[in-house]
Amino acid sequence: MFSRPLISVVVPAHNARLFIGETVSSIQRQTLGDWECVVIDDGSADGTFEEAQAAIAGDLRFRVIQQKCQGASAARNRGFAECSAHSAFVTFMDADDVWIPGALQILVDRLKGSPNAVGAHGLAEMIDSRGHPLEEGTFSAFGRRRLGFRDGAMMEWPLGEPTVFETLVWTGPLYPPGLLLARRSAYQKVGLFDERMKLCEDWDMALRLSRQGPLEFLNDVILFYRRHSSNQSLRVRENRRVVRWLHRKTFFAAENSAEQRRYLVSGWRAWQRFKIQEKWGAAWGGLQRGSVRETLVALRDSPVHLFRHVLGFPSGFA
Repeated sequence: MFSRPLISVVVPAHNARLFIGETVSSIQRQTLGDWECVVIDDGSADGTFEEAQAAIAGDLRFRVIQQKCQGASAARNRGFAECSAHSAFVTFMDADDVWIPGALQILVDRLKGSPNAVGAHGLAEMIDSRGHPLEEGTFSAFGRRRLGFRDGAMMEWPLGEPTVFETLVWTGPLYPPGLLLARRSAYQKVGLFDERMKLCEDWDMALRLSRQGPLEFLNDVILFYRRHSSNQSLRVRENRRVVRWLHRKTFFAAENSAEQRRYLVSGWRAWQRFKIQEKWGAAWGGLQRGSVRETLVALRDSPVHLFRHVLGFPSGFA
């Protein structure tokens, strides 16, 4: 075990027995070996703890710690507290995802060459519960499509530019959390994961980190994101409610700089226009395909965005 590891990897795990072994194996196969990994078993009832212990099989770079079930944010916070205080970089890997062998080396090299960046991230593709490719190309395309407000309109951010506050505030394409490696010093400045949030807590953290500086963007797939029936991110209705709460938290945060506050005000109506056009385009596509349900779903939120556009930026903004 390294007494001063270069990287600390934190893996929150809740009822992840079926996948934790493959996740651990992908960490062990990293071409860069200067890391430690803390697995937090967050009150699992399916044998995750025993499976994780068997998977590490004497690899002293790992520790597995049990706690009562408190949620992913609390597990990540516990893992961060248990890590070496001497590591330069930290990443949070979900217990069902899989890194490609060069993932950590790619991220570290990019950060070492970008001293002003607080983090670096790549792209993911989806796999199913058996590890087979799922909708190849769609999830990496989602990650590439970073939207920001520039020159009076919403636009797709150039691939050669880093991910910044302006590209994270409207959408959250930096997902899952294992895509991001950030400097320990940046995490120390922004504080812990928000344990009130049961969804989108990684998006919230990326936003908070981006206030400290840019996140280098790598147009490379470095991780396989596993989709299965127990993924929390599949809870669409709950996701929408949490996203609205996250936006309000971000828009009115005292940590926003004066420039960021101006950006939010000027970008608000442009974002509503973009969403209206997006919804109407989807509705037209549904009509062309003869899908009444698809058309109605696409139109459902259009009045909300129209109302927000007319009303302007939410009152109470400071």
